Order: sequence, then C-alpha cells, then structure tokens
Amino acid sequence: MTEKTIILPPGANGNGADAQYRLTMMVPKRRYLSYLRERWWVVLLSLAVSISSIVVYETVRTQKYISVAQIYMSGNVQLNVGSLFSEESLTYFGTQIELLKSARLQNAAFQKAGITIPPGHKNPYNIEVVQPLKTSILQLQATGPDLELTQLVLQSLVNEYLAYKKETRMTTSQDVLDSLQDGLTKKAADLQTEQENWAGFQRSNNLAVLLEESKSDGLYLSELNLNLAKLELDADLLAAGLPPLSTATVASPTNSANSPTNGTPATDSLGTQLATDLEGADKPTSSESMLVSAKVELAVLRAQREQAFNTHGEAYANRMNDAITNLQQRVEVLEQQNWQQQQASLDQIKKRIAAMEASIPGLEKKVLALDELLAKGDQLKNNVTREQNYYDHMLGTLQNVDLGKNLQQEVLSVLQPATAAQLEKRHLPLRIALAGFGGLCFGLGLVFVWYLLDDRFVSFHDIKDQFGETFLGLVPQIKVPKTKPQAALLNSNDPRPGYMESYRHLRSALLLSSIGEGRPQTLLFTSASPAEGKTTIAVNLARLLARSSLRVVLVDADGQGGGMSRLLGDKEQPGLLDYLRGEASAETIVHPTEFENLLLVPGGTHKDQSEGLFLRPKLAELIQELRKNADFVVLDGAPILASDAAALLVPYADSVILVTRPFYTRSRLVRQTLDMLYQRQAKHVSIILNRARPDDLAGHYAMNGMSRTHRNGTAARA
Repeated sequence: MTEKTIILPPGANGNGADAQYRLTMMVPKRRYLSYLRERWWVVLLSLAVSISSIVVYETVRTQKYISVAQIYMSGNVQLNVGSLFSEESLTYFGTQIELLKSARLQNAAFQKAGITIPPGHKNPYNIEVVQPLKTSILQLQATGPDLELTQLVLQSLVNEYLAYKKETRMTTSQDVLDSLQDGLTKKAADLQTEQENWAGFQRSNNLAVLLEESKSDGLYLSELNLNLAKLELDADLLAAGLPPLSTATVASPTNSANSPTNGTPATDSLGTQLATDLEGADKPTSSESMLVSAKVELAVLRAQREQAFNTHGEAYANRMNDAITNLQQRVEVLEQQNWQQQQASLDQIKKRIAAMEASIPGLEKKVLALDELLAKGDQLKNNVTREQNYYDHMLGTLQNVDLGKNLQQEVLSVLQPATAAQLEKRHLPLRIALAGFGGLCFGLGLVFVWYLLDDRFVSFHDIKDQFGETFLGLVPQIKVPKTKPQAALLNSNDPRPGYMESYRHLRSALLLSSIGEGRPQTLLFTSASPAEGKTTIAVNLARLLARSSLRVVLVDADGQGGGMSRLLGDKEQPGLLDYLRGEASAETIVHPTEFENLLLVPGGTHKDQSEGLFLRPKLAELIQELRKNADFVVLDGAPILASDAAALLVPYADSVILVTRPFYTRSRLVRQTLDMLYQRQAKHVSIILNRARPDDLAGHYAMNGMSRTHRNGTAARA
C-alpha cells in the first residue's frame, strides 16, 4: 500500500490548491512488472547461481551405489500375551524401522563387513528403511561409495537384525513366562483367601432364611406405614369435626401371609396387641343414623306446620309446636352424644397412632440389619468370582505364552536378500530443471520483496496513482558520457527523434495549459533531491521555446549547484547573485546566447556569499523586469529539500515544475517537497518524469492517444 494525493477544487475566495485542498488516501502499490524489468538481472543471477550450483555439485560429488533388501513379517506381529504386552501395528513397524536405523545394529553390521569409520569422520554409508503403504514388508536401501561393500553392509545389517530379534524374543518370552507364573501363584493365594471368607460367612448365616426374613419384615413395615398414614388422616378429619373416611377401621395385617416369621417374639406380641385393639374399635352405631333421622323428621314436621297454617289456620298449626319442640330437644341430645363419640374415637385413634410410631423404628432397624448381612454376603461372593476370573485369565495367558515360544521362529523372514549394488541414477536434467525453477521463484520473490520495501518511482503510473498534480510529460533516457554532459542538450538537427519529440510534447503542454486567465509565464524547475535532471530539462525546454519564435529568459537560480555552468560551459560572469548584492544592474546580468530569442542570466560570482540574497526585494523587481520583455521566464532552482533558495522563488513562479526520476526519486521525498511548495503558496505544480524507460514511453503515449490538446486540456482543468 502507498499514499495517493487528490487535488480538491479551489475555494470560493479564489485560493489556489494549497495544503488544505489536498486529500491523502491509501491505494494499492502497483507496477511490479516495470520494477521487474529494471531488476531483471536479480532473477537472472538467482537462476544462474542455482543451476550452476547443482551442476557443480553433481559434477564433483562422489558416485554412489545402491543395494536393496526386503524383510517380511510372516506371522502375527502381536504376541498373544494379553493387552499389557501387545503392540499396535503402526507402533510395531515404527519400532522395527528405528531398530534397523539404530547405531548398535549398524555398527555391528560395519564390523561384520570389515569397515572401520575413524572417530569424527562422517559415515559414507547411508541406510534408509521404509514400510510400503498397508503392507507387512520392510524395505531397506543402502547407499555407499563402494560397489561390493555397499551390498555387504546391507546384508550384514539384515543378519544382525534377525539375530537380535531372535535373542530378544527368547529373553522376553522367558521374562513374561516368569512374570505370569509369579502372578498366577499370587492370584491363587488371593482366591483361596476369598473362598475361606465366603465359607465362614455361610456357616454363620443362612442366606435363604435371611432373604425370607428381610422380605417379610419389609412387607410388614410397609403395611404399618400405610395404616399409620390412614389413621393420621382420620384423626385430622375428626379433629376438624368431620367424619372419618370410613366408619370401620382398616383390618389389621394379622394373616399368615403378612405376619413376621419365627424368631421375632417382640414383633408377634406387638402385632397381636394391635389386632386386638383394632377389632375392639368403634363400630358403626345408630347415633349418627338416629341423628340424621331426627333431623329429617324435624324438617318434615316444620314443613307440615307451614302447610297446616296455610290450610287449617293458626290454631291447628299451633297444636304441632309441642311435637316440634320435643323433636328439637331430641336432636340436641343426639348431637351431644355424637360429639362425645367422635372425641372418644379420636382419642382411641391417637393411641393407636402412638403405638404404631413406637413399633416402626425397631422394625426398621431389624430390616436394615438384615440388608447389611445380605450385602456383605453378596460382596464376599463377588470377590470370589472376580479372583476366580483373574486366575483363569492368567492361567490361559501362561498357556498361550508357552505355546508361542515354539512358533517365534516364523514371525520374521527375509523376502529378498541384499541385491548387487547398482550405480545411483542422478537424474541430472530433472535436478537442473528443479534448480532452475527454484532459482526463478527465489529471484522473483527477492525482486518482489525489494519492490515492496522500495518507495522509489518505477514508472509514470506510480506518479499518477499517488499524486493528483498535473503530470506534464516525460523525457526518455539517453546515454550521456559523464565527461560530456553537453550531449544531453538538444541541437537544431538532433539525431534523437524520440528525445526531441518528448520535449516537443512538453512545449505543447506549456503553451496550451492555462492558469487563471492565461498561460504560465514564469516557470520554476526544481526537484526533491539533486541529480534528477532538472537543469537539463530547463535548458532544453528554454531552447525549444526560443526556437519556436518565443522570447525566453533562462535564469540560473541554483547558486550552489552549478549544474548550468557545467552544462553550458560558460565562464564565471556577473549574474543573479551579483544583482541581488547590488554589484550589477539588470542590463549587465542578461547575456545573449547562440539562440536569437534566448537570453541567459547566469548564477553570478562569489556563490559562497549567497546567504539571504533571495529574501531581498530586488528579486521581485528583477523577475518583474524580466517578464516585461519575455514570453517565458525559466528559473532553474535548487532542489527544494536541499536548499531553501528554491522555496523562496515559489511565490514568484506561475507554475512550479517538479522533475522526478524513476528508480531514484522516493515517494516520501516528493510528498515532503509538495507540502513545502504548497506551504510557500505555489500557484500550480506539475510533474515531469525524466529518464523514462521505453515501456513507459509507449504506455504513456498509447494511453494519451498522442493527443497533446486532450492531455493538456485535462491538465488545465486540474
């Protein structure tokens, strides 16, 4: 990502595009292909290094020979000795592979082959062991510098592996057998102990009797709790003045099926007493029925009295009052008797409840004791069963191990002994192709990382993508000897048509552009840093404008640089600095040139004494005087970040032309330069790309359709 600056329209007060009219945003960084064209040598160097490295390596390295062998697992890879001694298939084969690659077996194989490797020296023989997918085969491959020893080393390793496995199996089987025998003896003792505990419990307890007693007492306890709940409900109803749920009490559980068995005399006495009490409980009496009948009869008499009063008169009705009064008294007597009976029944029920509540805890305690005895018996019986299962399992395991000892010789077999060593195939063309591909990818990646970290301009697209200022045009790159900088200047019959045409485009852009009400007259050429080519472009453009019958004054305002003096080869003569110091007049510092319409104002003498001269009012007077008799005043200023003199010239310029250079000018420096120009109230800023590549020239002119009018019209609107 990089930054892009957009120039906003000027305000209503007519202010130009100063700093507050510039909007900066982030845009994707592009033009990697242009950067790659410039850094093609990095990719080529990476490609050459990678290919040459693999060629040199394959040429100088020692030839190697290869021998292969195969081992087949012909039996079950899991010893049938129980889960504690078993191996999963993947773990088993992985263990065998690491065993074959172990230093112990390989050193033994080297000794058998008669090979001695001095301490500190690298082992020249490499042994690889792999397992083909979903097979019981181990494939071995030995690589070494000697034809015969390579095969011998591999065969010795196979023999050492088989011998080691045989020895290990015998030792392991005997150890397992001894361990199982010790465990079997211990389990036999544990089984005998548990059997004795179980027999002792059976001698002191009859499980059948205990089970029957627990069942009977449990049922009896359940019925007592049920009868207790019913009596408590009847007591609550009687206490509330309501009749109980039934007039007869629930029968006592005294039948033979629900009564306790032998051995419980306390429980038998309690059951007999409760049965007697329940049989003598209140039975349904006639008091309640007599009370109901009396109330019904009273209601009938009252109804008859009302009817007699309506039919026979009051005298006849009064004769029935005595009978009603007697009947009312009888009802009251019956109600009193009924209440007394209910109270007696309530007291008797409470006594029964108390007797049941007193008997239940003892019965519960007995039931719990019986359950504990039964649970203990079950535990002893389960212990005997568990120890018996352990004993039987270990006995079976011991028998399997003893049988497996006679079959161990069939677990491993050599499917293919070590083959005669063959010369290793190098596949040189494939290796070179892979090395070239890797080098190409590395070079492209290196250039891409370089491109991401480099914020220098690559092409004119970078300028347009990142900045909203007018892109005036570009100048192609030409070869100029360092000893002859004058070769960069345009001549009347210049043999470089592309170079000449680029300046003609710049001239058209200047003539057809407009700022405010007219085209710019005073042009300030500057750059972000030195060596960007601003002086060359300023001089060539001034010459081309003069050849177009336009009056041009070229001013060397870069007092410290001296680039124009080297380019034009002029001797030191009075110029701009002398005028600003007051040592020369305006007429004496303007010098003619070989071009009729081009005048030159050199930098002047004593350039080391230029401090503060551009701040004097005489500078504005000089520029105003030069504008009177010229169509264009071209100022060749210093780099804006290298000297403050160029910034002091900005207010006097109608247009500031910033010269940039691909793969040299950095975006952040251009951004600082533009900020400084707008802070100095630059009226208009344009950008030129100097030393452009051929692909930039073709892309730029193709994009603009070679139409100067259209391009500069857009620049004017910006």
